[in-house]
Amino acid sequence: MKTEIDKQIVIVTQLDDEQCIESTKEKLNEQKIRFNKHLKTIPELYSQDDDDDDHNSEYIDGFRMKCRFMKSNHMLLFTNEQDRLIEITEPTRRHPYIDVHKHYPINSFDLCMLSIRLTHKSMSVNDWWTLFKTLITTSNVDSNEKQIQLLCAPAFNLPLPKQIALQSACLIEFYEKFKTTIFSIYRPSTSSLLSTISHITPAIQLSFRPKILQWFDERIQNHKRLKDLLNNNCLCLVACGSKKTSFQYDFSLIEFHIIKQFNASESQLNILVKKFAMKYLHCSLDNYFLRTTILWICEIHDLENYHDIFEVWISFMRDVCRKRFLEHYFLENVNIYERHSGLEDIINTVDYKNIDLFVEKLEENLIFPYFHQYNDRLKNLIKFFESQPVLAFKMKVIYNVIVKSKFFNADNSLHEMCSILCHLSFLEDNDLGHIIDFWSQQWKPLFINFDRDDIVLQQPSVGYQPDQLAQQMTTSVFKLIQIDLNQMINSIQSNP
Repeated sequence: MKTEIDKQIVIVTQLDDEQCIESTKEKLNEQKIRFNKHLKTIPELYSQDDDDDDHNSEYIDGFRMKCRFMKSNHMLLFTNEQDRLIEITEPTRRHPYIDVHKHYPINSFDLCMLSIRLTHKSMSVNDWWTLFKTLITTSNVDSNEKQIQLLCAPAFNLPLPKQIALQSACLIEFYEKFKTTIFSIYRPSTSSLLSTISHITPAIQLSFRPKILQWFDERIQNHKRLKDLLNNNCLCLVACGSKKTSFQYDFSLIEFHIIKQFNASESQLNILVKKFAMKYLHCSLDNYFLRTTILWICEIHDLENYHDIFEVWISFMRDVCRKRFLEHYFLENVNIYERHSGLEDIINTVDYKNIDLFVEKLEENLIFPYFHQYNDRLKNLIKFFESQPVLAFKMKVIYNVIVKSKFFNADNSLHEMCSILCHLSFLEDNDLGHIIDFWSQQWKPLFINFDRDDIVLQQPSVGYQPDQLAQQMTTSVFKLIQIDLNQMINSIQSNP
């Protein structure tokens, strides 16, 4: 089971002299960095032994920087964890990042949770509540994320709200009756591990505005919101290209600051485009081409003045697809257009007559870390039940009895029933030839059957559908598996 790739930039040092940057004149946006006195004090960049090598040590060797970074204390931020297998791939000249693979055992989830409860049984309710608040203190989270956080409560020795516990139990009961069907048509994975991949990119941050940003700076100098970026020097150079000394400008941190400033309408468009990519395009949610379209629209248009913000994006995309041209957001006259299968056909089917329904259907989709695998599994399962109408009818009858009575907005559709089975199946894949019964044998005893009288958590939302709760249950487990609870407890106890 693999999740979406996480991307992080780590600043190795800062550069304050543009004279050190020279174009290779071989490829667009390919630079090399000449050493100065400061850069030679950075161990990831320079060692006295470098002067004895055959190659020219006048410029920073980006490949060597990545190799040294991989062995430096910087990597402890990503590898200093217990109870998980961590693999680090060797850096390459072509890619600016180092891959860190983490594998979390699903089979021992209940043992980890039980061990933490027993080890820290002297902690008070207030202590556990304080610890739990470190997980949920995130501003501007939507109701879906709040529900995911709430489902993590029993890991912090806090009971689930009664309604969630009751509804979760009925989903597990329904799933147990039909899960063999999904695994009869979809072969389980060869591992009982949750695997994550992080792209860790060492970078040299510029503490000045380089000439390459001149076009961007001229555009934003009078922009109501973006002009503040003129005082924010966060452009980076990352090591990748045709030679060991090759570097490229990386604009990720600038983009992060722009997106962080988005108003409500811009944030809504950003989410809608991600949901569009998730539903119609087989690409990353963080696709650079799609992200650039959002940046351009949010610069050109004041979306708060538009009734249908998604219609603005559709109109923009029609023009992009027709011209086969999308200008790089920071580099003038650079086309970054990407051809995506089916994109143009989908864009052309949306018009002012059906756009409201189109957006309504998009908003029904949730963003979660295994969405591509889920879509494939759901498609196959629905196809199977459509070919077995008797079995599908039997499932619907049982669903009415077990699930529908507990959810006032369940729609009883084949899609909803199959969606529940798919979401819950991702934690039951196993390499031993049998299903591991995660939900009934691990999660249910520790999360649903766990109860206490001295504290009651309030349930913030009730208007969710059954398959949405199934997604939240699975995603909350992914979140918990990746958290080092013992480390969190020790940190709280050492800083009373």
